[in-house]
Amino acid sequence: MSATRSLLSLLLGLTAASFGSVARANTIDVKIEFYQFTGQHLTIQLGDTVRWQNYDGTVHTTTEGTDLVLNGNEAWHHSFPGPSGSFSVTFDAAFLAANPRPGDEYGYFCVAHTGMRGSIKVVHGPGLPFCFCSPLGPCSNRDYGAGCVNSTQSRGGRMLGSGTTSVAADDLVLTVDLLPANQPCVLFRGKSESLQMQLGEGWRCIGSPFHRMPGPYTSPGGVFTSGPGIVVTSAPSGAPILPGETWSFQLWYRDFTSQCGNISNVSNGYTVTFKP
Repeated sequence: MSATRSLLSLLLGLTAASFGSVARANTIDVKIEFYQFTGQHLTIQLGDTVRWQNYDGTVHTTTEGTDLVLNGNEAWHHSFPGPSGSFSVTFDAAFLAANPRPGDEYGYFCVAHTGMRGSIKVVHGPGLPFCFCSPLGPCSNRDYGAGCVNSTQSRGGRMLGSGTTSVAADDLVLTVDLLPANQPCVLFRGKSESLQMQLGEGWRCIGSPFHRMPGPYTSPGGVFTSGPGIVVTSAPSGAPILPGETWSFQLWYRDFTSQCGNISNVSNGYTVTFKP
């Protein structure tokens, strides 16, 4: 039996210790502490609010932009004179329309300490991302906007969705980026969510039983894509995707040069409720 199949067997044999919905807050807190943004890379839903709080005893700012210069064109800028009150931005449709950025991704930095940088990716696809590598991953790493950090990206694998949830249209597309290139991978799905449980160097948040879907390798650019045709692909499995059902998806992938020697990782999760 191949190493990939052996690990898949282990994956499918795991059982969840606790089931239920994974909480998804509408307000996401970012700490400014020890000269860094804790929650450096966020993936949020359209309409969510990001709230910053400075815990350092020095001046910091949260300033939108990637040029590291305060020039008046920023979508937001706020200066914290030291440990002080919070500052919030709500990323709703009006904000995005008034401050368009490619891919609805907003970089930001601290004017006083330009090595402090962060990013916020606003998504409004057909499902909900969850199971990020926070507050801390199995290998003492973290990524508030993706799965746990892998060996090639200084980020984790990030799953997002596009298309619709229509079973008839079957046009849902799941895309995972920030991955190691040309590595074996397995897309798996389940109907229940669990607390974070270690799988390789990442967190698994889908409860058993699992169902495997096609997903042989990541691309040379470190991207995996599944769909359209996810519904049709599910039909022979004995657990077809039907209208009214909610399914969660994650991607397991090899990472031979991983920092803790566990040679595999998983993306964040993505939950979809399918319609006719």
